[in-house]
Amino acid sequence: MKIHSRLSFFALVVCLLGALNPLLAQESEATDQETMLVVVSDSLIHNRAYHNDLDMYIRIKQNFTKVFEKEEWPVGLKFERWGAGIPDDGLQLRIYFQSLESETIGDLVFRAWVTLLEDGEKTDFKIIRVRTYPRPGRQPQDNMDEVITKAAKEIAGKLNEHKFKKS
Repeated sequence: MKIHSRLSFFALVVCLLGALNPLLAQESEATDQETMLVVVSDSLIHNRAYHNDLDMYIRIKQNFTKVFEKEEWPVGLKFERWGAGIPDDGLQLRIYFQSLESETIGDLVFRAWVTLLEDGEKTDFKIIRVRTYPRPGRQPQDNMDEVITKAAKEIAGKLNEHKFKKS
């Protein structure tokens, strides 16, 4: 019985290492290109409608990654939560999340202040404000992802104009 369990454990380890190999190869390929660090800072406003900061960071990371990868920019992406202690060198997109709330009946508004740092030189994209009108009966998480994706597309357009010279 011991030999059988050891063989099973060995087979499991071999399978896991085989599954991780493509992921490790992708990461080594990505290190050859410049990395854009996307720093997401939580809102300090406590009386806003949506206040789950960790969930918002995860949603921003997921939706922005989907949009940015479709752009096929010559940079890799790395996300950080908060911004304390991060030097100003390199390429950084800083997103200061402000709010996700309803301003009028039936709308959902995402608001964030966005800046781009290129080796310490700051470009201010100002406050990005994106509004959507969710369909009744739709899941709230889908509504949030929709408005965050719209914000990511708007920011991608600004990056295309300023950094990547795409129109």
